[in-house]
Amino acid sequence: MRALAVAALVALFPVAALAQSGPSFDCAKASNGAERAICKDPVMAKADRELSGLYAALLAKLSGPAKESLEKSQVRWIVGRNRACVPNDDPDVIVRCLKTRYADRIADLKASAAGPYPFIEDQSIEKAGKVGKVTYAIDLRYPRFAGTTADFTSINRLYSEAAAKAARETTPTADAGVDREQEWQAEQGYSLFRPDPNVITVALTFWVFTGGAHGYGSTSCTLVDLRTGKVVTPEGVFAPGSSWLKEVVAIVGADLKKQFVDNPGFEDALQPIKLTKTVNTSGHFCWQADKLQIYFNQYEVGPYSAGPYTVDIPYARLKPLLRAGGPISR
Repeated sequence: MRALAVAALVALFPVAALAQSGPSFDCAKASNGAERAICKDPVMAKADRELSGLYAALLAKLSGPAKESLEKSQVRWIVGRNRACVPNDDPDVIVRCLKTRYADRIADLKASAAGPYPFIEDQSIEKAGKVGKVTYAIDLRYPRFAGTTADFTSINRLYSEAAAKAARETTPTADAGVDREQEWQAEQGYSLFRPDPNVITVALTFWVFTGGAHGYGSTSCTLVDLRTGKVVTPEGVFAPGSSWLKEVVAIVGADLKKQFVDNPGFEDALQPIKLTKTVNTSGHFCWQADKLQIYFNQYEVGPYSAGPYTVDIPYARLKPLLRAGGPISR
């Protein structure tokens, strides 16, 4: 781990001479599978340059504990990237791993720069092994709010306990069909979005395969108020007494109806009563920098083969419904 941390510290600083074509580091000194894969892929090299630029710009704005926190966060991220994204018989596997990690980290850095530094630390549960004939790998990342602006004990407990439960449920036991050759996998990551300087959206993405015909993925979003340390529900964002739920459901229903033309879903899911119940469930409201995204996981409004559905609503359209002086003011 010490060697990994030292290598990560060296990788924190971009190599200006290479910034125009390759990644932010010197490919001649690439020391692990993740770095070598980045050097071979122009798209990943570009993502690495973008990430390095965002990190350097944010670091230059910070000082004291905030700067130290960001530096430690970046080291943890690089170490985690190198440990999770390793060479495989299928070269596409490591590229998919890198794309996910880079997309999440880029979103995190953008969110962290859009207001007071949020002091969010990356935590993880990593396990691998074999039970009978079942080989398993667990890589679950989740956030920990470490700021002192509020008491984040409750929200931190929510994320840590949920990750621990997911790890338990995706670890094979002696009665889990261990007489058959299987490869189980559980992955969890998260992205941060900053719809307002004082709030952060955590978009938690989970994917698991524990046998069967296919794996299953889901995304759940939580809005956290950095001033109180509390979760903010949609009721706390929209103006009291407004018809916000009715308006949102109408927008979502019309958009999904159009999407169903090319990507058929469950027509009965669009019935107003049923759609209202589905929309008004925890985790669907993903408040982002410039829009509200309503996210539907597989099976919620369409079959597994259709994948997830999303409906984007610009804040300009929601402005009359937002709470005056609320956590998201436009």
